[in-house]
Parts: sequence; structure tokens; C-alpha cells
Amino acid sequence: MAKVSVLFCSLYVLVLTSYSMAMTEDQRNIIRQHFREMGMKCMNDNPITAEDITALKSRQVPTGPNSPCFLSCVLKLTGMMDSNGMLQKETMLELAKKVFNDPEELKLIEDYLHSCSHINGEVVSDGDKGCERAMLAHKCMVANAAQFGFDV
Repeated sequence: MAKVSVLFCSLYVLVLTSYSMAMTEDQRNIIRQHFREMGMKCMNDNPITAEDITALKSRQVPTGPNSPCFLSCVLKLTGMMDSNGMLQKETMLELAKKVFNDPEELKLIEDYLHSCSHINGEVVSDGDKGCERAMLAHKCMVANAAQFGFDV
């Protein structure tokens, strides 16, 4: 059960699932289910600790050694990060379009995603693994969420 809550919390933060303006319970459930499935696959190779769970629940950056690669794995499986370890803003937006229909909401999500697009220009030492970039993206998304009306 702890694994499921880890996945839920970390991925909830990563992909706008606590969008506070108009997300319905059905929309939340669609996103949760999608990321639970991806996250369960990533736990096998990149298990995260109870401390990481606590950090993610409290909107902090997890410090466990597997956290960056867990996040990278999830982003890659969902198509939000390519095999070269680069974030794919367009893919994220396409995923959002499967859940949100309102053009204003989609514009807000697009602007939010754009606010972290600079992450692809950051120098990282792990190349296409994407672990460092995934952690940078997580930090950016959490830091920028409030200015776009997301309560992550």
C-alpha cells in the first residue's frame, strides 16, 4: 500500500492533478490511474523510501538516492521525457488535452508547462538517463504551481 501512495503523491505533484480551478473528480481519477500504472513499473528498478513519500506528500523535494531516476522513469514511460532525457512539453500538453476541454484551462496549463521549459537547457551530468533533469523539472513545477493557480 505504501508503494501506491508513493506513486500517487509523487505523480500527483508532477502532472497537475491537484489543479484547483475546475478539475472534476473524474478528471483526477483518469490522471491518477494513468500515473499509478506508470509508477508501479518504475518502482521495480527505482524504489523510493518512506522519507521520499513524506517529502512528496508535503510538497518537498525527495532526497532518496532513487528519487531522481524514479521521476525520470515515470516521465519517460508517460512520454513526458524522451529517450534523450529531454522534457517534452508538447506531449504533456497533449496528455492534458485528454482530460481538460476548456481552452482557457489548456492555455493556463500550457503557460505553466512553458514556465519550466528552460529545464531542457540546463547542463546535467547524467545525459540521457534524465534523472537530474527530472528532479529539476519536479522542483520547477512545484515552485511555479501557485502563480498559475495550481495547488500542488
